[in-house]
Amino acid sequence: MTLYKSAVAASLLALLTACGGGGGGGSSTAPEPVPVPVEPTSTQLAQICAKENPYIADATGKTTIGTVADEKKWIKAYMNERYLWYRDIPKLNADDARYNVTTNGALNGVRSVANYFYDSLTTLKTASGTAVDKFSFLIDTASWNGFVGSTDLGYGWMVKSSSATGSRVITVSYVYPGTPAKSSGIQRGDQIISIDGALATDTSAQASALFAEGLSPTRAASHTFVLSRAGVTLTQTLLASAVNLQQAEYKVLTTSGGKLGYLLFNSHVPGAENILVQAMTDFKQQGITDLVVDMRYNSGGYLAIANALAYSVAGSARAQGQTFEMARFSDKRSAENYAMKFSNMGLGNQVYPLLNLAKIYVLVTGSTCSASESFINGLRGVNVQVELIGTTTCGKPYGFYPQDNCGLTYAGMELEGVNAKGEGGFSDGMAPQCAANDDLSHPLGDPTEGMLSVALKRMQGLSCSQATGLAIGATSLSGLSLRDHSEVVRPSWQNNKFLAQ
Repeated sequence: MTLYKSAVAASLLALLTACGGGGGGGSSTAPEPVPVPVEPTSTQLAQICAKENPYIADATGKTTIGTVADEKKWIKAYMNERYLWYRDIPKLNADDARYNVTTNGALNGVRSVANYFYDSLTTLKTASGTAVDKFSFLIDTASWNGFVGSTDLGYGWMVKSSSATGSRVITVSYVYPGTPAKSSGIQRGDQIISIDGALATDTSAQASALFAEGLSPTRAASHTFVLSRAGVTLTQTLLASAVNLQQAEYKVLTTSGGKLGYLLFNSHVPGAENILVQAMTDFKQQGITDLVVDMRYNSGGYLAIANALAYSVAGSARAQGQTFEMARFSDKRSAENYAMKFSNMGLGNQVYPLLNLAKIYVLVTGSTCSASESFINGLRGVNVQVELIGTTTCGKPYGFYPQDNCGLTYAGMELEGVNAKGEGGFSDGMAPQCAANDDLSHPLGDPTEGMLSVALKRMQGLSCSQATGLAIGATSLSGLSLRDHSEVVRPSWQNNKFLAQ
């Protein structure tokens, strides 16, 4: 079931008052103080679930049956307690029809609470005019758990959408190892012309729905794809199924300046850690002199993994005892502010080896988000030079603790992160030092691929303008917003960083 952006309000407690009685002899007693009403906490209101909620069975705690109003009361308490911009929550009328949606004559509980949650978000804007909070989200808990566990209902690929030519173009950008897409011979750069007969360029409601279901399936089923590869038309039938996604790959390249470690890292989730540790161990054993971390598609994840990888890069001389990220909560939660110190132990308590590098190159796009940006910012905080190659990152210095209620996982942004130097506030993204586009005509990790080739040329001493063939240099890029002409097709809620509870 799709969760629509919207919200609902909670009923207020009745204000209790007490009056003093009249005394004899014309005297009167002083009025008793008016009791201050105490709002129930989110803990007290948790897991009281509307019977209309189809996700109750996925709740992480014991539930009791209540009403949609009960779930809205929990949202109000949760946001007032935990939301970073709690002062800017709009005043909502919980009885409004928008927060009591009916579908075919029946109350749609999920849509009602989703409307209430999304309407509770701040309307503040950044300096560039974009929403400050474009990251808070609500998703069913089963989907959230699948994301954290690196499983996906699909084929095992990532695709990008572009409308730069005036019509929509869908291109495979990455194929995960060991997946149906990989075994079927799908390649990076394959353009999807149609799915089950529906053209990518057909904007009619029927064709759009058919194409969307095939591209981002909601159920296990076979779909027929017509693809174009270097002008040749291919037809392939793929079965959408639950697939495990390997979130990292690596290799060592020999260059004129020595050995280069190339790490492709797509998501900060627990399943990535084994390969990350293997990669850094191999890089250390082979004595790499340079490192490229390819985060062009990394939307974020657990901050603890970003921390451990950053410590592995920086080494103990720079990072030991230093702050990787200072978490700053709202003023009402200032006692919870804390410094996450650099640690070479990841989320699964795996020890990352130390490379002790003074400079690295990171490949970035608008799909580089959240925990990936924290990795960059954290290293810069301890004077590791991080050169960004690509386009401006997504701009998310905020984080949260995922919270389940009634089988729905809520993620209201709770904190803002800054590095050891107090640097942060990159809500409009991090601009690259060298501009380069995602080159879909070459495999990732290929030295001739556009973004990686720029990094290699920079290692050889070429300027950014020489490396990219552009007439604009690195210093001229400062403050510019260099955006992608295409974006990865995935839910926006995956662009996040979060902490383990």
